[in-house]
Amino acid sequence: MANGLTVFLGGAGMNGSYQEDMITSLRQAGISNPAYGNYSGLFKGVDEHLPSSLDTLGDASAVVFYNQDKNDPIALQLVNTNQCKVEGKYSALGLVVHEYSGRNSLGEECARYVLRYELSTPRDVNFSLQTIGINNQRPQRGQFNFIGYSWGAVIAARTALYYANLQVEVDHLVLVGAPINLSLLRAVRTHAHIRNVIVIDLKQHGDPIYAGMSDAELITSVPILASQMRSGSGEGHFYYAVENGDGQTRRHLLARSLFQKGLR
Repeated sequence: MANGLTVFLGGAGMNGSYQEDMITSLRQAGISNPAYGNYSGLFKGVDEHLPSSLDTLGDASAVVFYNQDKNDPIALQLVNTNQCKVEGKYSALGLVVHEYSGRNSLGEECARYVLRYELSTPRDVNFSLQTIGINNQRPQRGQFNFIGYSWGAVIAARTALYYANLQVEVDHLVLVGAPINLSLLRAVRTHAHIRNVIVIDLKQHGDPIYAGMSDAELITSVPILASQMRSGSGEGHFYYAVENGDGQTRRHLLARSLFQKGLR
């Protein structure tokens, strides 16, 4: 029986040689049986036959449909209401008006009334290892870990919750540059069967993405992300994805730091 399993899920498209390099770095750092997976947000089942750029765009576009807890409605709104206190809720014809008070996660005064359109689109809640492209069986001994980067952090969080809800212990969930909503962040942090959640935001490198952000912030960050991606220099959100010597060094240091934080 395999001794432990650590699953790495990369950024939108889940392609690029940096994924294999990340696995090598994890193994060299002393973390057992690392493997990288693949989950396509919009093109599931056919993504391997598409140009990588289209697959990447599909995953990036799908973030808003997966980045909240499965019990939280998919809602389209352009107002940051994270940490606002809900004073009332009124709904009709699929439109929902929330009444808020207090201040949001940016310290701004909450909008009094916010109109949301809550989607009823069903979401795939089966995030088994096989569904995310991992052929390994769930370990019966050793650690069971998930490391997600960008889009992969969304799927890592949902996968960890999938197993935690089945009463399976997840030892470590690592979220790097995670564009997840506050509801999903709270869900993984408070679940009794997810022992340790490690959040690594990349703000110090110029990344506008952070765990617990609102969809409003996610949408307004798109021009910055597009500019950072076009530069190809590994700045900002793409700090760990650049495929050069600097990227290899960064991934090696990341793996070593995760080992020091307890991943085995």
